[in-house]
Order: sequence, then structure tokens, then C-alpha cells
Amino acid sequence: MRRPPENWINWKPVMAMSDMKIASNKKIVVLLLILVGVVYANSLFSGFVWDDNLLILSKQAFFSHPENALKILSLPDAPLGGKFPYYRPLNTLTYMLDHYLWGLHPFWYHLENILLHGLAVVLFYLLLMEVFEDGRLAFLAAVIFALYPVNTEAVDVISNRNTLFCAVFSIASLLFLFKGGAEWTILSLLSYFLALLSKEPAVVLPFFLFSFGLTAGEHKFKIKKKKVLIGFFAVTGIYFLIRRLVLGAFTSATGVEFSIPRLKLMASVYFEHFKLMFFPFRLNALYTEKTFSFNMIKGIVAITGVLLLFYFSLKKKTPAPVRAGAQWLFWGLLLVSNLVKIPSAPVAERFQYTFLFGFAVILGYLLSGLQKRRALAGSAVAAVLALVLGARTFARNFVWHDDLSLYSSMVRSDPKDVLALYDLGVACERRGDLYNAAREFSAALDVEPGDIEARVELGVVDAETGHLEEAVQEFRTALAIDPGYVKAMVNLGVAYAKEGRIKEAAAEFQNALYLDPGNTPAHEYLDKIKQFSGVR
Repeated sequence: MRRPPENWINWKPVMAMSDMKIASNKKIVVLLLILVGVVYANSLFSGFVWDDNLLILSKQAFFSHPENALKILSLPDAPLGGKFPYYRPLNTLTYMLDHYLWGLHPFWYHLENILLHGLAVVLFYLLLMEVFEDGRLAFLAAVIFALYPVNTEAVDVISNRNTLFCAVFSIASLLFLFKGGAEWTILSLLSYFLALLSKEPAVVLPFFLFSFGLTAGEHKFKIKKKKVLIGFFAVTGIYFLIRRLVLGAFTSATGVEFSIPRLKLMASVYFEHFKLMFFPFRLNALYTEKTFSFNMIKGIVAITGVLLLFYFSLKKKTPAPVRAGAQWLFWGLLLVSNLVKIPSAPVAERFQYTFLFGFAVILGYLLSGLQKRRALAGSAVAAVLALVLGARTFARNFVWHDDLSLYSSMVRSDPKDVLALYDLGVACERRGDLYNAAREFSAALDVEPGDIEARVELGVVDAETGHLEEAVQEFRTALAIDPGYVKAMVNLGVAYAKEGRIKEAAAEFQNALYLDPGNTPAHEYLDKIKQFSGVR
């Protein structure tokens, strides 16, 4: 078997594959798509969950007007009024198209996500075949990526489609690049730009190409290849310019930071990502701040892991697939390390989707080597690993079925997660399960008595169940914590009105309107009071 190319960037196949190999590739592609379909089939019957409510459901009125399609190109990708703006217009445009085609039928949205994951797996397989010409390695790496449980968040949550698009276009860009020729190069640069318009992790691509080109072989870039690399960085510059014009910033507000607290956070984040890669079974949708409390063990593991990636990236005798995987991991992990602090969460499982390709390449190379030396043992290990990963992924899909299953899982993982307790309470409240809603809000307040939102929601449940005195007390306590919290004022006014304390109710609505003149509920309640009681 021909050795893998020493220089990935400059290498091109010497001869075309035979018809037999092409037929074999087609069968492998079909098998990979079947694997993806089987392990994710149960997610087709899930609903809208978590950020879907903010990024999709809350924007239905906006999506109803086709003329808004052009506006999406100049708007942040964030919940309406959201505090974490991003620039991911390609993703948002697909939701507008979905709204036109399917309305609010989540089945079709989930089907699109599964198909995108299948496409990412297939492109990954074809890329490895194109570059390394090792069918065993390509197949095993693609299977690992297809079945890895950490990927469920990216696939099962519709609003995480931006991650899938980013991966698909990034891998397609590499595949087109290594096809060679001017036309393929143009397609490669276009795919890279679309990846950037999908999600930020695509920005590692030119850095990976640069580092791999310098370390993969003895020869430097040819002039033509240098121009291609310059093209990738030029596309990156164009993207950041557009991002600056739309968001008013190149990165997050904090930017790059090298303080001791930030370095400790980075070490904890690296540790968490390494743990998720090597043991993808104790998963959680939300990793709280206490998860990132720094200790020496985390620091040692983080530094050791980064040094090993650096070592295998530079060592001359490192096999090309291992070198490629190590460098892809190095750049991918650096991007999500919080060197530039990630505003949504320091760590999330969906962050791993794009750089897990590197881990899959390395693991696939090790398994293929075992199969070559000991065919039976290697096949058995690969089969057992695939079964375990596939079963865990299939089971994990049920967690993302709806908000109730998701937040229940989060509370089981961390019974003192205040945000999870609050969200579970809201999910129960929406289902009319007011008893369990009150229980979850109370549990959140036991952990964090100053959680004003949980206190107000507990007051709302108390009012709905007829416990008006308790409701009034909760709203007053909330206002003692934050005298300007309009939501508490409005709900206190409603509770007063139900108790017959009309003047006090009117005063609360007037206070709310003083602070928030556009508050619709306060206007409506005050108008009703004026209409039926004559209070002015």
C-alpha cells in the first residue's frame, strides 16, 4: 500500500481510482448514511427545545415576510433583543426557508439536521480517502465521528444547525482544495466563506493549512499554493470586516486576555474538553461555573494534553494522519479555550463537533493499525466501540426530546444547578404542572435565595393556585432585591387586584409604566382597572 503523502498541501493523486474503488466508495457512503439514520432516527420525533424557542419560534413573525431575507445579511444572529449577538446569517436564512416550507412542524427541521450530519460524515470519509488513500482508516474515522455521543447536541437541537453547516462547508473546502485546479480552488474558497457565515470555528482552517504545510514534509509551499493560502487569509479578513460592520466588534467585548483568572479558566476548559473526548458518557447540556473551578490536576492534564498535541504536530516521524488530527485539535481547542471568552458558555458539547474530526482521525488511525496487525482483535475492538458509541448516542437523543426531558436531565446531573432548576420549573409551568413547577422554583431559591426570576415565577404559580398572600410576599421580596424589576411590579399589581386592593394594584401598574412606558400588560391591566373601578 502506498504511503500517505508527506506534504498534504502539495500532494495530488498520481492516478484516478479504478471503477471497483468507486463502486466500493458508493457502498461505504450508503453504509455511513444508514448508520447516521439508525442512531438518530428517534430524534425525528423531538420538538423544539432550548435555544430553538429564542432563535426560531420567537422569530416567526419576522420569517413570515420574505423581504426580510436581505435584512438577515445585515443583522446579528441573536434572539430578538438578545444579549449575545453573533453573525451567522446563513443559518438564519435556512430557518426562514423552513418556515416557508414546513411552518412549525419540527419533524422536517430535525430531518434536515440529520441529513447535514450525514453529509458531514460522508465528506469527512471522502476527504480522508482523497488525502491518505487508506480505506480502512477513512471508514473507521468516519464511523467514529458519525456515532460519537458528544455530537448529539449539535444534531438534536435545531438551532445548533450553524455548527453542522460550519463543519460541512469546512470539510468541503478542504476536499475541493485537494482536488487541485483553479475551479476547485475557487469552490474551496467559497465553501470556506460559507463556513464562516455559518459559525466562527471555521476561522481555524487557514491556520491549520499553514501549520500543516510547514510541518508535513521537506518541501515548502509552491508559489501557487502560497497564493491559495493568502486567498484563505484574505477571505478571513473580508469576513471579519463584515462582522465588524454588522456587530461593531471583531470578537467578544473582552477580547484576548492573559490574566491569571483567565489562564485558570482556560486550563479548566481544556480539561473538560479532553474529558468529554475520551469519556463521552457523563454528558450535560450546561456546564456551570463550578465545573471550571481550577485545581492542580486540571492544570497538569490541560498542559500535558496541549504539549502532546504540539509534540505530535511537530515530530518528524509522526504519521501524516496523526499529525493532521493533532494540528486540527490544537487549533480547534485553542479557539474554544476562552482565550477570547465565549459569551454563551465556557464549555458546551456542541463546541466539540468541528474539531472532533481531528480526534476521529487519530483514533481511526490507531484502530486501523490494530486491524492491520491483528485483524480479528482489531475488528472486534472497532465493532464493540461502534456499538457502545451508537447505543449511547441513541439514548442521549431522548434527553433532547423536549424541554421537560432536557431540564430534568440537567437537574439529575447537577441537583444544585440553579438555571436548570429554574428552566425545569418553567417547563412544568407551561405544561400546567403547577405543583412541580413550584417545587423546582423553591429548590432553585434554596440554592440561590437572591435569584429574582425564580422568586417571581414562584409568586406567579402561587397566584395561579390561589395562594395570593404567599404570591404577594414573593413579589415584595423580589422588589426588595431589585426595586426596578418591572415584571415583579406588574405581577404584584395583579395579585393586589385579585385580593381586591385596587388602589395598590393601580399604583404598581403606574410604577411599572414609569420605568417601562411600553409595557403592554401594565397598560392593559391599568385600563381594566380604570374601566371597571373608576380609579384614576
